[in-house]
Amino acid sequence: MCIASLVLCCRALLRAHLLKLATVKFVRNVLQRELVLSDKLEFLNFWYVMIVTNDICIICGTLCKITIEFRDFDNDLFTTSGVLLGTGALLVYVGVLRYFCFFSKYNILILTVKKSLPNILRFMSCAAVLYAGFLIAGWVIIGPYSLKFRTLGKSSEALFSLINGDDMFATFFTINDSNTIINIVGTAYIYVFVSLFIYVVLSLFIAIIMDAYEVIRDRYRDQESEEKSLLQLLCAGNSCNLTNAEERRLEYSSGNLLKL
Repeated sequence: MCIASLVLCCRALLRAHLLKLATVKFVRNVLQRELVLSDKLEFLNFWYVMIVTNDICIICGTLCKITIEFRDFDNDLFTTSGVLLGTGALLVYVGVLRYFCFFSKYNILILTVKKSLPNILRFMSCAAVLYAGFLIAGWVIIGPYSLKFRTLGKSSEALFSLINGDDMFATFFTINDSNTIINIVGTAYIYVFVSLFIYVVLSLFIAIIMDAYEVIRDRYRDQESEEKSLLQLLCAGNSCNLTNAEERRLEYSSGNLLKL
């Protein structure tokens, strides 16, 4: 089943790519326009990409499992098969969400994520820079005095726990050193980090998602039509909106009308 699904999805992705090339050529030659990147991505079905990844994980994991049955136990191979099969099972259940998109009352999660994803990525890129600064500062300043900040990996785990409000007292306790400067600087560092990321960063992150949710909710409530892109207008057969006002004025001028 996974092999058949993999072949069919790859075939669909290939045909979509060929259709994209033909559409780009048509729009460029006939309409003298260029499709933007968002329109080009409409031809790439990310659900199919996820299904292909899921099928590859399950097929490779199954082959590893079969190999284990016919040879001596290999811990690395067993771990690899477990990771592949577990990832494949996760993607299978994520793929089930695709079928909720066919129902307007149940696809609010998918639409909200799709609407807010660009703003989330932009926001996360800025937050990641700020997080990296606190990460390196904590590793350099508190690392020699606390087990939780001994390495970059442990420092990241400690900071992520602090963002979620977990293990705060233990983190304060681990930097309780005889060095007064480290006590003051470490305590101030944690206070600033927690205040900034919990009260500002997380609040803005939630606000971005809520803003996208309200837009989707209002659209369903008022049944307002969103602004359509060039590709959507082309698919709808609305050729009048593909040209600007000056081109339409010349097209329908008296000199271009059919004389009966």
